Amino acid sequence: MSIARTGTLPDSYKYVNIAIDSYDGRLLCGRLYYDSLEEAIPFGCISEMAICLEKLFDELRYPMKSVDQRSFVGINHGGLSLRSGEAGGKKRLQGKLAEFYLHVKYRFHSTWQGDIMDLRNGGTYSFRSFLELMEYLDRSLGHGSDIMHGLGKRMCEVTVRNFSHFVMGGDVSHPAVADRREFASEFELRDEVERLLLPLPEGADKGNLISPRNVTVNAGGFGPMTFVIRVMFRRNATWQGTICWKEKRRQVSFRSFLEMLLLMQEAVADSEGWDEALKAASGHMG
Repeated sequence: MSIARTGTLPDSYKYVNIAIDSYDGRLLCGRLYYDSLEEAIPFGCISEMAICLEKLFDELRYPMKSVDQRSFVGINHGGLSLRSGEAGGKKRLQGKLAEFYLHVKYRFHSTWQGDIMDLRNGGTYSFRSFLELMEYLDRSLGHGSDIMHGLGKRMCEVTVRNFSHFVMGGDVSHPAVADRREFASEFELRDEVERLLLPLPEGADKGNLISPRNVTVNAGGFGPMTFVIRVMFRRNATWQGTICWKEKRRQVSFRSFLEMLLLMQEAVADSEGWDEALKAASGHMG
């Protein structure tokens, strides 16, 4: 990601222009532009958009992180590779579907806080987390979730069967639920997890819930990636809990939906480099 050091406008470091070109199948596709960038940065899903912005914020040192991102491996071993940018950035990108100005003011609690402005209608929305930003974008682009109650489970299993440049697809399941619920985007993943984990309606029968306190993990090889997710709290407008990478017997606590998503991206993208990462970690510790 190349950043020019000249020609920036006062306070331009605060705003990122997001142009949305499509939202087919709830896959958010578009481009990012920032006044100091020499080129617009394309993204093919909201995970890729988040990773691009995290890298940009880190390089600019605005907004500063309040905590370091957690990792399954425990060290920084190169990160995830992004696509090349598109030459010829403009002061304002024109999206086929929508355009926004995003101002992330803070990165507290491993998530984002700030404002987003719809450049087509002038409306501004303040969000307290990346999860709330996702909900706003989902509604603005004609979808949105109407989930009010779930099945009241304490954990669920997410299996990633398809992965192509940050786009994850798979299913969400639970031992007490017969069907496996498929997802093909982060928005669908969020919805399917919520359908299992949100509290039951008032007065519902809670006698048959299966809510294990521990996860028994068997070693597995490469192939489909399996994560056991427990959402233990819902604070700061996001989720907190634990995520277990079953194939590698690794469990990490996450402090936000964004952190959970980035942990899954790291695991899936870097699974084949696991042994090399561990060797590098051992050498670093030595």
